[in-house]
Amino acid sequence: MVVAGLLFSRYAIGGNLGRDEAIYAYGGQQLTHGVAPYASIFDPKAPMATFVAGLGAGVARLLGGNDLDGIRIVFFLSACLTALAVYLLAKRLWQSTTAGLAAAVVFASFQAFAADALAGPDAKTPGVLFAVVSMWLCVRRQWPWAAAAGTLAFLTWQPFGIYFVVALVLAPLTAESGRRLRSLGSTAVGVAVPLAVVSLYFAVAGAFGKFIEAAVVFPVVGVHRAPESVPARIDRILHIISADYHVSGLLLEIGLVLLLALAVVHVVLHRNDIRRALLHPLVSVVLVTGLLQIAYAFTDFQGGPDVFPFLPYGALGLGGTVALVLTRVRARLPRQLVAGTVVASLFTLTALSWTWFTDAAALDKEPLRMQRTEACAIAWMLGPQGGLYAIGDPTPLVLLRRRNPDRFIYLGSGVLDWKLDHVQDRFAGWVAQIIAAHPQVIVMSTFASRPMSHALVRAGYNVGYDGKWRVFVTPQALDRGMAHGVTLTPEATPYAANFYGVMLPASGCSQSQRAGVKGRVA
Repeated sequence: MVVAGLLFSRYAIGGNLGRDEAIYAYGGQQLTHGVAPYASIFDPKAPMATFVAGLGAGVARLLGGNDLDGIRIVFFLSACLTALAVYLLAKRLWQSTTAGLAAAVVFASFQAFAADALAGPDAKTPGVLFAVVSMWLCVRRQWPWAAAAGTLAFLTWQPFGIYFVVALVLAPLTAESGRRLRSLGSTAVGVAVPLAVVSLYFAVAGAFGKFIEAAVVFPVVGVHRAPESVPARIDRILHIISADYHVSGLLLEIGLVLLLALAVVHVVLHRNDIRRALLHPLVSVVLVTGLLQIAYAFTDFQGGPDVFPFLPYGALGLGGTVALVLTRVRARLPRQLVAGTVVASLFTLTALSWTWFTDAAALDKEPLRMQRTEACAIAWMLGPQGGLYAIGDPTPLVLLRRRNPDRFIYLGSGVLDWKLDHVQDRFAGWVAQIIAAHPQVIVMSTFASRPMSHALVRAGYNVGYDGKWRVFVTPQALDRGMAHGVTLTPEATPYAANFYGVMLPASGCSQSQRAGVKGRVA
């Protein structure tokens, strides 16, 4: 965990806040104001990442800190705890501290995961933690707790549901005769309790229908993806691993192959008792869940964070290989020599990762500060009472601590069609909703719609760029901004600047940044 903390912290907390990260940061902020997930923003993923973000935002506010920093720190701790969980899992699987150390250090060296650990929040980070903890508890045959951890993983990202399913299947299979039904029942309770608690929360918060719609119904019948063949998707996965993980991507691929080989060797060596061989945790827990995660990625893969579920398996493959080598060395002196070589190799990997991560982080200096200059320009244009409306990306809402008039902010993967299907007169009705909210500033990010642009211009909005954000502002808001030197540009720029091209400040722009949660989310 210490190694993970040192390596993950090479990437600064001031990293760029992307759209996907902003979804959970925004949900967490709103949660601290009593707005339940899905009531604040429509999101197809399960709610646990928003709950974790809410924890970070809430603690930060209690301590008088910045809520986004608090959210990022909690997710950073989740990432570090995942490395610890990988250590415990590998150590338990192979009864080897060296194997556990190797797996944990390799896991901490995965570059894209490290880059997102402190600069998130990424929804899958706590999900991977719960998944590894579930596997560790399965290895210990603590089935109810394993099922509960697997259910928490499922409540973070639905495809992680395989972990509680594995616990449910293995609990009766590994129980003594006459105790199988009892084992299955107690494990089922482990699944039911987290689901019941979360469902009860949404019922009490008056958002149970929104929860079911967004996290259950929409993923089944509403998601739309661009068509892509399986070979093309596999090629894209390999490309992302190479581009985002660099040398650590090669470690991941080698580790996955080694894990498969270890499982096959185990089954072959114990083929005289095939049932016992297949029920061994290396096969029944680790290999099964790993293959299912890869199989799911072959059917639906959206980008870099979708590689995160693979990472523990690559680390386990390399850690298990270390354990196998150590067990094959019988003499004490050669065994000590091999162990020393492994430790030296891990130290070298840590040192190289420190250098690689530092160099990579230095290439992208203070991106969050640049985004805050854009928020500053909007704050000045809004004044203390002006309304803000975000379309496509909640990042401005997070930085300005504002609440959107509409919970349909993210519009990808079929969400826009779902939104329009539930609005009278579809597109015309949507435009009418926006105009009726009387926003002074509309930020349209990661969503290009000529009809919407034309409709807003016809409604009297001026259009331009505030840094990288495309904004539509009323004449009154534009005048307020100009009084502070804010200027909109015809093309996107790296940051918001005044008339003379000088970067705007990143904080202290207006009391409107603390306008909180006025308004009502539709």
